Amino acid sequence: MDLGTRLFIGGLALALGLTACAPLVGINVLLYNMSLTNEPVATNFLVIRCATFATLAFFSVNFLRRKRPLSSVAPMLVFCNFTVFFGAVIMIQRAQYDVLPWVVLTMIGGLAFFLYRENRAENSVIFRDSW
Repeated sequence: MDLGTRLFIGGLALALGLTACAPLVGINVLLYNMSLTNEPVATNFLVIRCATFATLAFFSVNFLRRKRPLSSVAPMLVFCNFTVFFGAVIMIQRAQYDVLPWVVLTMIGGLAFFLYRENRAENSVIFRDSW
């Protein structure tokens, strides 16, 4: 992989990572018009956007490190983990203590646990005869 490609993917990963983490400090980064704003965004859309950008940044960095996901479950697991993290932090920041969003977040956490077990099982099958 040439240097230009590595720089482009690295810059993209940095931009996506900063955009994903900016709402944690109260800044809303809009990539489509390259602006910073404090406009309120619906919590569910903000959580999904942050989790998506963080997942893309995570796999971009892993691509630069030449680490590929070992199973097809890994991207879903990473997305669920980021969704639970950003969902909990943003809902606590915005003081949203309604029951339903927390129930949904708990269900996504349960799905993440299930995907974690499946990922471990799939990895053990892949490497069973490697030694």
